[in-house]
Amino acid sequence: MKKLAELKPGDRFMYGGVEWVKFDDIGAGTLCLAAEPVFLRAFDEENCNDWRKSSLRRELNGAFLDALVAEGADRAAFLDWESDLTADDGMTDYGTATDKIALRSDALCRKYREITPPVDEWCWNLTPWTCDASNSGSVRDVSSSGALTWNDAYIGYWGLRPLCYPKSVILVSIPGEDDEEEQAARREEMKLEAVDALMSALNDYPPYLWGDALGAVVAALFQSKQDAEEIAQEEADKKAAEG
Repeated sequence: MKKLAELKPGDRFMYGGVEWVKFDDIGAGTLCLAAEPVFLRAFDEENCNDWRKSSLRRELNGAFLDALVAEGADRAAFLDWESDLTADDGMTDYGTATDKIALRSDALCRKYREITPPVDEWCWNLTPWTCDASNSGSVRDVSSSGALTWNDAYIGYWGLRPLCYPKSVILVSIPGEDDEEEQAARREEMKLEAVDALMSALNDYPPYLWGDALGAVVAALFQSKQDAEEIAQEEADKKAAEG
């Protein structure tokens, strides 16, 4: 486990059952993006490109956030993130939106492209194509090639890579590293269990026999190890001779 602030931009980590990639430490928090799409959804079931009214926004800040907490994340760790909803054509009618869980804007997509892991799915951004009522269903997205494009908000098979801004001081799991730590912890636990078992067995005998008994155990273990090595060597010599 490490503090999120200790990781470098581009590093991956696990939190709340989701693998994330770190973007940047900003103030008290760290901007992060899901390393892979978490599910496929429409941006808005009513085909509205205004993130403030999006059905996806409600799900991410409701059921999805609840699922992260259920997997061990601290709800209080997710700080508010303010998204700029400036449209691709420069219109600013939608203003901004503040969320615990959001999506990338086009600007963030460009800024962190170099450290964003590519994925096979097409994924939504939250930047509208325009705020003009004549095109109120067009939303920006990212193709599997990484190119920015747009599509209709009601399409239900685009990917979701949530954006979050958790506290930089939280402890997160590092894939690979934590496996080694868990194995070391398990070895230590097994060692203590073995000591308890030996002490329990020795308690059935008078203390004056404990030294002799432990000496005999060590000698037997050493002999077993030696026998196993000799058998292994014999097998290796046999295979070499047959080859």
